Amino acid sequence: MEKKYIGSALKFNEERFTKINVFKTIDCTVFVLNFLSGQKMPEHKHPGCELYLNVLKGEGRFTVDGEEISVTKDDVIHIGGDEMIGFLNDSEAQVSIYVTMNRISQHQ
Repeated sequence: MEKKYIGSALKFNEERFTKINVFKTIDCTVFVLNFLSGQKMPEHKHPGCELYLNVLKGEGRFTVDGEEISVTKDDVIHIGGDEMIGFLNDSEAQVSIYVTMNRISQHQ
């Protein structure tokens, strides 16, 4: 068992968005993405994984395979590793997103 305080992962940087790892194992990584107003994460993929993205605070806009999806606090999004994902904080508030990234087993 391991316990962590999520508040310690809510760290922002004027230069660019931050990614703060919370837990990391062979098959799973949990981290928090933090965005100040106007900051964005470029579109990218995570092949071989699936992601769950929980908006802890703020609001913004994901782009998933070219489709824009507005989100706000307490929204959760699930995406597959072959989907292109990006994010933009298009609000004035800080945004923090709790991400669980699981490696998909090749044995099915």
